[in-house]
Amino acid sequence: MNTALIVAAGTGSRSQLKESKILYKINKKPIFMYSVEAFLALGYDVCLVVSKGDLSEIMDYVDPKVKVVIGGKTRSESVQKGLKEVTTPYVFIHDAARPLITTKAILDVEKALQMHDAVVLCEPVVSALKYHEKNQLKTVDRHKHIMAQTPQAFLTEKIRYAYIRNEETFDDDISLYQTFYPDEYIHVIMNEDPNPKLTYPIDFEQTKILIEGKTDMRIGHSFDLHQLKVGRKLILGGIEIEHDKGLDGHSDADVLLHAISEAILGALALGDLGKHFPDTDENYKDMSSVEILKQVNEKMKTMSYKIGNIDATIYAQLPKLAPYIDQMRTHISKTIDIDIKDISIKATTYEKMDAIGQEKAMAAEAVVLLKKE
Repeated sequence: MNTALIVAAGTGSRSQLKESKILYKINKKPIFMYSVEAFLALGYDVCLVVSKGDLSEIMDYVDPKVKVVIGGKTRSESVQKGLKEVTTPYVFIHDAARPLITTKAILDVEKALQMHDAVVLCEPVVSALKYHEKNQLKTVDRHKHIMAQTPQAFLTEKIRYAYIRNEETFDDDISLYQTFYPDEYIHVIMNEDPNPKLTYPIDFEQTKILIEGKTDMRIGHSFDLHQLKVGRKLILGGIEIEHDKGLDGHSDADVLLHAISEAILGALALGDLGKHFPDTDENYKDMSSVEILKQVNEKMKTMSYKIGNIDATIYAQLPKLAPYIDQMRTHISKTIDIDIKDISIKATTYEKMDAIGQEKAMAAEAVVLLKKE
């Protein structure tokens, strides 16, 4: 069994927020809870170190099995208070201001603890690294440097010993540990996933985008079928295709664009296509389905969503549609301003079965993924 000691006692004055930064909410959840839930999901004991002023609000969120401790005036004091409550052999010390910590990173650290008494999670330095000295700007070899993250994990008795005897201030727990155990090997794990510490206003905005982009997604699906009729133009994907029959309907009866448009409406829980473009309204008589798609796309934008990708299939016995697929994708891409690589269109026959196979009808099916802007 391991313990996650999550430090959430700082005020975060540099964040320029009107509340403690760990209480800042993303998707209606304060950021400290992202770390708490990540460790609880793995069966860890959790000790949450908080400031006295935040205690009441924090207790509205935490599970009763989470041990909550009032922290000190400094981070070091807070960690020391938390360590007094740890009873497991190993402890993971983590900053609550890093809500993007992943299960993979935690498990990588956990695995390394089987061989080492101290493990630190890090990230590479990707920007050019400089230092300023005596009015001179000098370059440092960034390949020889790494940036420490949390969690930093330790054999509990060793890090607790170091904190009890510590009277100095250190940047992080691993620095303190190395002072008391200067010859001991520290195992480094490079984290490939984003794990920023939220400090400045821009950090909160960027993290909000990352979290909401992962969680606020919607999927829509639709199937549309129209009869074929002599004397009608065949319009599919917004382009005219040479054929002896066309699709019959109140509009131009483009089954592909109808399916895509209705799938978007479905993802937004806005009902079907007929609700918005009823075939009893003469205003929509012979309307281009390109215009329908544009209007649906605008409805989507007003709700702050964008299309992640479209996957569609056309069911038609004839004509052969393979030569037109890329032209359809290009036309749709330009119509709703998304990358063509995010549009998949396939075509298949009905093996001469049913109305589609007997060339009496065509159909299309579409699935769309929407993401919150």
